[in-house]
Amino acid sequence: MPPPIVLNVAEKPSVARALAQVFGGQPGSRPRNNQHSGAAQVFEIEHVCFPPLFRQGEGRPVPPNVPNEPHTMITTSVRGHLASQDFGPQYGWSRCPPAALFDAPIQTEYADDMQPLERMLRDLSRRASALILMARLRSGGEAISDEVRTACLRGNARLGTQHRIYRAKFSTARSEHDLRVGAAFTRFQTLRLQKKFDGFQDRGVVSYGPCQFPTLGFVVERWARIETFVPEAFWSLEMTIRLNADGSVVNDAGQGSGGNVYNQQGGRPIHLNWKRVRLYDRPVTTAIYDACLEAGEAVVTSLTGRPKNKWRPVPLATVELQKRASKYLRIGSEELMQKAEELYNQGYISYPRTETEKFRPEFNHHTLIQSFQGVAGEFGDYANRIPRAGQNDDNAHPPITPAKACDPNSIADPTQRKIYELVVKHYLACCSRDAVGRETELTLKIASEEFVAKGLMILERNWLEIYQPWERWSTGQGELPKVAVGSRITPTSLMMKDGSTQPPQLISEVELIALMDRNGIGTDATIAQHITTILDRNYAEKDGSQRFHPTKLGIALVEGYNSMGYQLNKPDLRREMEAECSAVAAGRKSKDAVLGPVLAKMLDCFKKANDEVNKLDEAVARHFGRLGSNANSYVLLQANFSRCGACNGMMMLKQQSASNAHRQRNQGPAQISKLLFCQTCNQSHLMPRYATQVHPAVKPGNRQQPQTCPICQYQLIKCDNDGGSSYHVCPKCFSDPPESHGGDPSTDFPCSKCTHPTCSMATGIRGADIEIFPCPHCTSMGNTGSISLKRSTTGYRLSCSNGGRDRGCQFVIWLPKAARDISVEGGESEETVNAQSPVACQNCSNPNRLVRKLKFVWKMGSVPPHYDQELVTCVLCDDQLKRDMDILAVDDPIIAGAETARITEGVVQAMQGEVQVSTEDEDGAEEAVEEEEINDD
Repeated sequence: MPPPIVLNVAEKPSVARALAQVFGGQPGSRPRNNQHSGAAQVFEIEHVCFPPLFRQGEGRPVPPNVPNEPHTMITTSVRGHLASQDFGPQYGWSRCPPAALFDAPIQTEYADDMQPLERMLRDLSRRASALILMARLRSGGEAISDEVRTACLRGNARLGTQHRIYRAKFSTARSEHDLRVGAAFTRFQTLRLQKKFDGFQDRGVVSYGPCQFPTLGFVVERWARIETFVPEAFWSLEMTIRLNADGSVVNDAGQGSGGNVYNQQGGRPIHLNWKRVRLYDRPVTTAIYDACLEAGEAVVTSLTGRPKNKWRPVPLATVELQKRASKYLRIGSEELMQKAEELYNQGYISYPRTETEKFRPEFNHHTLIQSFQGVAGEFGDYANRIPRAGQNDDNAHPPITPAKACDPNSIADPTQRKIYELVVKHYLACCSRDAVGRETELTLKIASEEFVAKGLMILERNWLEIYQPWERWSTGQGELPKVAVGSRITPTSLMMKDGSTQPPQLISEVELIALMDRNGIGTDATIAQHITTILDRNYAEKDGSQRFHPTKLGIALVEGYNSMGYQLNKPDLRREMEAECSAVAAGRKSKDAVLGPVLAKMLDCFKKANDEVNKLDEAVARHFGRLGSNANSYVLLQANFSRCGACNGMMMLKQQSASNAHRQRNQGPAQISKLLFCQTCNQSHLMPRYATQVHPAVKPGNRQQPQTCPICQYQLIKCDNDGGSSYHVCPKCFSDPPESHGGDPSTDFPCSKCTHPTCSMATGIRGADIEIFPCPHCTSMGNTGSISLKRSTTGYRLSCSNGGRDRGCQFVIWLPKAARDISVEGGESEETVNAQSPVACQNCSNPNRLVRKLKFVWKMGSVPPHYDQELVTCVLCDDQLKRDMDILAVDDPIIAGAETARITEGVVQAMQGEVQVSTEDEDGAEEAVEEEEINDD
């Protein structure tokens, strides 16, 4: 029996090379076919002997008498993430409501430079008997491991069915949750603010992230504490005694007036703090102060001393490096990580992304510290010490240490130089002894009040010597006098002081990183990224002292969501999500068991945000002007343009001024926004961004009569696109979509989406965003498409989400014109639909594919007499419907179960011309209707 072939996939090429060296160093091993595939280097080593892999992988103990077995070890690597995930084109910004993203299918895409790697993994896995994933056991490494696992299973499915994939801890629930929730809320708030407020039309997306928003929340919460702070007056007492040169207390009660010796000069002062600290009642404080003055002398009630150590720091992890760099060096976390990566790549320090705070027993401190003894300056004086360990260990990378000894002045980049000095000093400090001192505490009692002083005598500085000037250890009091308990001391001074409470400072980067780490917001590798995101999105600003101030937009977003009752800026939701993902990674829960309830909770939150979107509007309105309120930002194109449905007056057509139309970030020239403004109502209504021309709509046959919306009485607007197609919108409904007629406040709402039963322009349908069945044509081409119900002036049809002008799929089924109304059965229900649900076709559905039924409401006298007024059926397999309507249909690959079969090209028409199944463009009708759905951003 040939030896097992084991495919080992590392996260980085350097790790793959190191593994290959280990395998090649085993006695009897034989290197073979070491080559560079073009995608990554591949090492193949035969006859690597160790205990049976499959037995180890099954968790069975290997008895000592079981001999080692030979294995062929193939080792290669990826370069970080292989793939990216996103929603398909049918789920573009204006093609579906954001809520649909909570259960929309996610597509995995490989960038051009990663496709050779994916093919290489598929090819190598075909030879493999087992797969060992060598990525880090942490969130980033787990995601990469899952991507490698997916690629390898495409090449060799037996690896999964035979359970031959090892060291596979996955938490991909986290990435899917973040994608769905982040995309839905980002679209919701971006589209809403663009339609309601000035300044948002050309600023790009107003993003939301499950980690980004709690990060902003910490900044806003501190700012809010400052803004709402009310100072409160207080009063306190302070006592001072003085020491002579020999350390005795200056205690000459004969000087001064009446034996009350205050404000004496000479000697070293010792300040004693009032044990009550402060009182907020002046008369009470004054009475206590008078009693103390009257007593005159204080009695020593206690003098204690004890050894005290200042612990050396624990080995350096990423989060602590970020905090110390911000505190000591004034270097932001994002810049720090960039420069630290550069130092790592140049060989100066170890890998800077780690959660580990303890050294492995085999770590060679002696050699590393010896290498610094030859470096001139302060680094050259330290000797080897046993390091003190912290509690955290990510089992992935060791703590951050210097990788080689050098004079810091030899590093040209000043920021890199400072970071290298910090890493070296920290490492030498954690290898040193704790600082040793002796702390004394003196307590005096005068009248009924006690005063306390603390002193510190440093005996051994140890690690503090190398960590200067950043670390100090002092109380400022030094050694306290040696006085006997019961002796009497006359205070040098006893003063009553007033003051007031002070607000906290703006949150510092050190505090922000600590809060994020403590609450599980991000990882050591992503904390800096989340902080940078809130700065890039203009949600917060950072000053020169590394403190954060929220912007108007950041404050408005947090206030808006808080007013709805959902504190999305709090870390609780994210902390709960991280705990669930950890359970998935540890194998205690499945991904589906975790992801379903968490997404359901966030979907409820999202729906409430939609229902109460006016609260977000109110919060933003406190900081930004309403749409059109800034007269300088718009120019008048035409007065008396169209009729207002609120006051029946005429509205103006305005356009964003050229000076105010900035280039959108990463999107080329910005679209110049147009809006309608009613001076009487002082209300503005934004027009679709991609409309090149807008015209007031008039009734057919009577150009003097405006065509109005039956819902809100506003005159409709005809919008022309670059491609020559046009569509209609109601200014009011476009900005505030009516939910009773299919509107969603977080999406655009042209007339083609409206379900009003009498308006000739309303061609929307209930359940238009619901998939009836997967598109068989797209499936046969290896793509993903959804067949959904649509309506145009030519009637109802089923068409593909990838269809329309200049799109790849032209699959369409025209439905009978005898139907007055067609809707998706159960489309308004919020219950989850599966293959066993009553609204699903039991004949066509299976656990991997759902086919939904349609509800037909027939026109009077248009169907045979044995038909009821309504019919709920599946259009794919209802043979009676096909016979009664004389429908001729092709063999349906969905019903036959052959999803990869191609749909017959051409058109199959019923004899009465009412039903068609086609994969061709229907004489441009499809184009016109698709153009009514606003183009994606």
